[in-house]
Amino acid sequence: MQDLDEVRAAFIHPHAFWSSPLYRTMCEHVAADDFLVRTAAHARPGQVPTFAFFAAVHAALLAGAEHQLAQYYPSVRGAQARPPDEQLAATLADFTRTHLDAIVATLQTRLVQTNHVQRAVALRLGLATIRARTGGAAVHLLEIGASAGLLLRHDRYAYRLGDRNAGDRTSTVRLRCEWRSEVPTPDLDAIPPIASTTGIDLNPLDPNDPADRRWLEALVWPEDRDKAALLTAALQIARDVPVSVLTGDAVELCPQWAADLPGPQPRVVFHCATRMHVPALRRPDFDAAIAAVGEHAPLYRIANEGDGLVVTGPDGEPLSHHDVDGHLAWAAPSN
Repeated sequence: MQDLDEVRAAFIHPHAFWSSPLYRTMCEHVAADDFLVRTAAHARPGQVPTFAFFAAVHAALLAGAEHQLAQYYPSVRGAQARPPDEQLAATLADFTRTHLDAIVATLQTRLVQTNHVQRAVALRLGLATIRARTGGAAVHLLEIGASAGLLLRHDRYAYRLGDRNAGDRTSTVRLRCEWRSEVPTPDLDAIPPIASTTGIDLNPLDPNDPADRRWLEALVWPEDRDKAALLTAALQIARDVPVSVLTGDAVELCPQWAADLPGPQPRVVFHCATRMHVPALRRPDFDAAIAAVGEHAPLYRIANEGDGLVVTGPDGEPLSHHDVDGHLAWAAPSN
């Protein structure tokens, strides 16, 4: 179990939920309830307990659990959902007690994993930056924390960045991102040819598995119905377009992946909202494993980890930095 004081602090000072009044209110109730704090502490080491606990509760509701708590969830009740009120605290506690075994089992076996398809914009922006440095050479792409590989299907999505269209214009996944700059809008079609595409994840999710799909849906905040619709469309594409996602720890698998690549073609390592879930003591090893990918070929790194979208090149020199919001609703160059 995670440290109880640290778990309580996470609910007292949550770092997200700007679009979820329900979760903001529930954070206050969890922090004030020792039983709920102890339950959330079952989240696996390195997992953000707020994200993990709320997703575990949400997953139980999406699986059909009958309870008054469902009335508060737009993901279950739609426009008829009840706003947070004075009964929410007791209702949440009762639901957690009633479904405690299922919630704890989810916390102990599941990981908080990529579910925001909009973040494919970050990958395309990073690849567009890299193309200007590689001269159009083909690159090998690796995503760490790939989950169901939704971002690795980036070439199957349609994009509108500012006033500029890119990608597959016929796609059912249509991603719009505001461009907040007088600098000309980047061309998200101007990316390097992709020689190979691979993901790494501790627990890859199968888009054909109903339980895995439900877990991804549960990670979408209940009010974010637009993001849920994008996820549904992306999962359908993922069921039709296979990608390779390796199971295991990036610390061990990154060097192995690089060693198996032919020739000196450039390598691109992408991670988005992944490093933040790596236990602090493991982060130096995580960074070293990525650096090892560049021992025998040029390495480019695209990282979107809460401090903007950062692209670095061989020898670790910064190539670009974009200010972005957490779900890539807008982007702006910061250098």
